[in-house]
Amino acid sequence: MNDYITNSKNRKLKTKILLFLSRINIWAGKLPLSGRVIILMESVLTGSLFFPWIHMVHLDGSIHNHYAFSQFCFYIGYWILLVWALTPFFLLSHTKKERIRALLPFRLSDTQAIIFIFTVLLVSMINLIIINGLYTTQIAAQGSTLGWWFRIAFSSIILIFIATYYLSRTNKVINTDMYYLDHQTDDELSRYKNILSSENESQKKNMSLPI
Repeated sequence: MNDYITNSKNRKLKTKILLFLSRINIWAGKLPLSGRVIILMESVLTGSLFFPWIHMVHLDGSIHNHYAFSQFCFYIGYWILLVWALTPFFLLSHTKKERIRALLPFRLSDTQAIIFIFTVLLVSMINLIIINGLYTTQIAAQGSTLGWWFRIAFSSIILIFIATYYLSRTNKVINTDMYYLDHQTDDELSRYKNILSSENESQKKNMSLPI
C-alpha cells in the first residue's frame, strides 16, 4: 500500500513537471528570435558557473581554481542563479507578472527589468577583471588569470544586452501596430456611428407597444 501511494505521488510530480516544461516550451516558441537568444545565452551563463573562472598560481607552484561561487568572484554565482529565475519570468509570464506590476508605483517594462539586472552583473564582472590584477600581487605570487569560462560568461552578458535591444525594438513595433489598429477601428466606428444609432432607434420603435 505504501509503495502504491509513493508511486502515485511520483507520477503526479512527474506529470506536473512535464506540464510545466511543455508550457515553457510553448511560451518560448512564441518569443521573437531576440527573446530566444536571451534565454539561450542565459543558459550558457548559468552553465559557466560550474567551471573555474579564476586560476591562481602560488609560490609552491600549486594552482587553485576558483568558481563563481567563491569569495574571490564576489559570490556572483548566487546572483546569476537568481537571475536565471527572474529573466524567464519577465519573458514568459503573463498574468502573475501583471499582478506584480500592478503593485509597483511606476511602469516597468520587461526589457528595462532585464537591462537593469544584467547591468548589475556586468558591473560586477568588470570590477572582477580590475581586482584580478590585485590578486597577482597580494595572493597569487606566480600570477592570477581569468579562465575561458569567465570570458564565455562575460560574452554571454554582452550578447544578452544586444538581444535585449532588438527585443525592445520588436516590442515597440508590435505596440505601435496595435495602437494604429485600435485607432483605425475607432475611426471606422465613428464613420458608421450615425447608421448604427439610426438602426438602434428603428429597432426601439419596432419594439414599442401600439398603445
